[in-house]
Amino acid sequence: MTAAVAGSAGLASTALGASPPPSDAVEFVKQLTGKVATTSDRLHLQMPQVFPNGYTVPLTLVIDSPMTESDHVRQVRVLASRNPLVEVATFHFVPRRSEPRVSTRIRLAEPQYVLAVAEMNDGTLLMTETWVEVATNGCK
Repeated sequence: MTAAVAGSAGLASTALGASPPPSDAVEFVKQLTGKVATTSDRLHLQMPQVFPNGYTVPLTLVIDSPMTESDHVRQVRVLASRNPLVEVATFHFVPRRSEPRVSTRIRLAEPQYVLAVAEMNDGTLLMTETWVEVATNGCK
């Protein structure tokens, strides 16, 4: 598997306990990519709902794909809209040579939705999101 990861830097934090605001993930992805993403259960983004700090938040991403020439994931972008740099990580995959799964840790500036957007071989975008509460700003 080939993976390119971009770090992030941060500014502010918010207190725990606030309920998650509504996500407008589809519009956010459209602004970034120019394409409309479809929410899909083929993407599995696993993160803790509450984590004590934003410096090392665990993330596991698994994409249901046979990784054949006719059906494979090209890349997955992990986005955090409340981080100073919204594109937290990008992972590139190769058909028949990589498994569509990643485990890593990311930084989060404050409680927010984390999005995973997968670009498939036919150019379609699939996405999923999860809310993560962090107690401290991991982007300082």
